[in-house]
Amino acid sequence: MKFKILVSAFLSAIMLCFTPIVQAVAAEPYSIVSPLYEIATDAYGRLSITSSNASCTSSIQRSSAVKITAEQYLQKQRFLWIWTTYDDAEWTKTAYTNVIAMSNTKTGLSSGKYRLKTIFTLTDSNGKTETITVYSDTKSV
Repeated sequence: MKFKILVSAFLSAIMLCFTPIVQAVAAEPYSIVSPLYEIATDAYGRLSITSSNASCTSSIQRSSAVKITAEQYLQKQRFLWIWTTYDDAEWTKTAYTNVIAMSNTKTGLSSGKYRLKTIFTLTDSNGKTETITVYSDTKSV
């Protein structure tokens, strides 16, 4: 039974590699195309690894936000492009202001590739929300 699952997963991965990727972008001529965030324009997430310890830092600031929630996930690469949360390394913080910064650590990392995924949810004074996901560069142990 496990063999069938492994073969199916392998064949699915191969099929995904040969699937054409289409990206649609709408823009006026001569303009620079970038995501349009109404509440925030930038976000920050950084992963630093020393020995087998990870330091995860995330922040965002936007003057029109009245509430910001940040969710950090330390992810490990499992197979090809599959990333999963490593050893329950996830943290959440909420601030009722226009800025949030959070820093967390995880010790005892096993060997492999890691990245930090941060999901920011910003709310303005009208109740409008916006979600921004930021990935750090990958680091290896």
